[in-house]
Amino acid sequence: MIKLSQIEEFIGTRPFRPFAMETSGDNYVVVQTPAPIKLPPPSFDLILVYGTDGLVHYLTEDAIINAAVYGPAPKPKEEEPA
Repeated sequence: MIKLSQIEEFIGTRPFRPFAMETSGDNYVVVQTPAPIKLPPPSFDLILVYGTDGLVHYLTEDAIINAAVYGPAPKPKEEEPA
């Protein structure tokens, strides 16, 4: 199992990098951007992830057995000439 603090580190990484969480049910929940994930207040352990598949994934801290970077870091946006 991993701790919520580790998920917070994935979310806070700049530039953001997509990551996947493996659950105890052998499923994977991919987080493509930091916007669709909601972390709980300190006294709770329920994580909400709004998936690109249109589903809302309810995860508890003890159900997440692993998390890892899922893809390459996004390329920085190029500034347009003035």
